[in-house]
Amino acid sequence: MGTGGGGLAFAIAGRGADVVGVDVSEEGLEHARRQAAERGLAIDFRPGDAQHLPFEDEAFDGVASAFAVIFAPDQERAAAELARVCRPGGKLGLTLMPMDSRMGALMTVLRRFGGGPPTHPASWPERVDELLGGSFDVDVKLRESPEPPPQRMAWEEVVRSVGAVRELADRLDADQGAELRAALEHVFDSFGDRRPTYFVVVGRRR
Repeated sequence: MGTGGGGLAFAIAGRGADVVGVDVSEEGLEHARRQAAERGLAIDFRPGDAQHLPFEDEAFDGVASAFAVIFAPDQERAAAELARVCRPGGKLGLTLMPMDSRMGALMTVLRRFGGGPPTHPASWPERVDELLGGSFDVDVKLRESPEPPPQRMAWEEVVRSVGAVRELADRLDADQGAELRAALEHVFDSFGDRRPTYFVVVGRRR
């Protein structure tokens, strides 16, 4: 769910599974299809909304999402769709954004200025039992990335590469834009030497 460029789908298909990747972005799906073909992987990439998946009930042996389903505006609906399309005994795998993380703090800033997603994506870890516990037996663990902290990007690069920042910056006046830049630079400074952290959720459908 929210397959994006296909990275998670490639990893699962590489282990021998039949994989369907779903995303709202046709551009991302086209990129994923090209990459899958180059890798010799037969993956079915389809357009679809996490809140209204185009599949029958219990259609899959497992459902997974890497930092994607958390951006669905209606968290309850997206969680219900994960459960609906997963057969009893099927597996669940998610990676979630912590609130106390670089991206979590960035989203908090965007929302403070009237941008970003309508619901905070980093609220998922606090709501796992509420959202998924009725359908899945879940285990949640916080992990630290083995990768070093990412290099700090210049403001111009942030605006160019992060769509939510670009959209917000484009509609703020000069003073508000300067405040946004200062707030985000404070976030980058605060997390500059910290390795990224993330939650891993694994579960089984009841």
